[in-house]
Amino acid sequence: MVEKMPDKGRVTVEKLFRDGRLQLVDAQPQRAIELVVQAQKHVASATTLASQDGTGAFQLLYDGARKTMTAPLLAQGLRPTGEGAHAVLSEVLLAQFAPPHGEVLRKFDLMRRLRNNAEYPSGPLVELSSHEVLSYVPHVKQIITLVEKLLPQLKEF
Repeated sequence: MVEKMPDKGRVTVEKLFRDGRLQLVDAQPQRAIELVVQAQKHVASATTLASQDGTGAFQLLYDGARKTMTAPLLAQGLRPTGEGAHAVLSEVLLAQFAPPHGEVLRKFDLMRRLRNNAEYPSGPLVELSSHEVLSYVPHVKQIITLVEKLLPQLKEF
């Protein structure tokens, strides 16, 4: 069982509020669960698509990871805003849940950087192979499993 950590990460969250990178919204725990279910479908779809369109499959896989990382924030009534909003997901969840879950959560940031390189290339166009895409599937599944355990225990921030 994951212990509740109501104040862990508060300093980071408050700084992100001051910086305009995070805002309070109505907590939506049911919508958070729906995001995780949607993410599971994205993982399955990405796995099927990987051999035909690696880059597109990775985008779908990344989107599943992003939705899963968004779910705990939404359950707490938090929403990242502005440029770098996806990076805020990692920042908040790592502040709240690392340790003990940093190893799993940091995998999202690796995916985010790869996705940015593929989506906004500064050099040659990035094409991801089926093998590369499929190597990230276990990481996203770990994030989903962790978030499923965390969601029932989260309270409004």
